Amino acid sequence: MASIEEFLPRYQFREHHDRIVAAGADVAYAQLRHVDLSHSPWIGPLFALRSLPARFARRGAATAALEPTALGDFFGRAFTPLAESPGRCFVIGSVGRFWQSSGGIEPVAAASFTTDATPGCARLAWAFDFEPLGADRCRVSTETRIACNDAAARWRMQLYWWAIRPAIGLIRREILRLLARRWEMLRVT
Repeated sequence: MASIEEFLPRYQFREHHDRIVAAGADVAYAQLRHVDLSHSPWIGPLFALRSLPARFARRGAATAALEPTALGDFFGRAFTPLAESPGRCFVIGSVGRFWQSSGGIEPVAAASFTTDATPGCARLAWAFDFEPLGADRCRVSTETRIACNDAAARWRMQLYWWAIRPAIGLIRREILRLLARRWEMLRVT
């Protein structure tokens, strides 16, 4: 089974959260990409706040990727799929200068993610793990790891991380809450 460890075993920054979901691991996994970020009272305003510098610089194209949408669409805009084990694990990655107002995303192929050394950039791996706890329950974990390619990137990322880490944690917890809520609402209908 694939894991985030295969793609970013060494890192400088990490965020981890988990939640018990009243659904089997296969079901929770299948619903992940359908989570609607606009159902959160927090994610939209946090994305809007993140996009303010780009809006002031009149970079409309840079802000469009940050607007809340289905989680699967969001993944596809800024991340490269790295590994997928249906019902068990989903890992995506991105390379960029995340501290820039545009996010500074650099295209990266999955095969070169682990060895990317683009100067001034950081590699971000984001994983969702689904641990079965019976037929109708699972623990869904999300982990984000960031490794900087050089000292300059690490310094900039350190400042950025200090400012955004609370929001990153809130967004990850909201995604897990929305996943649990989505399944509960689907079961009722």
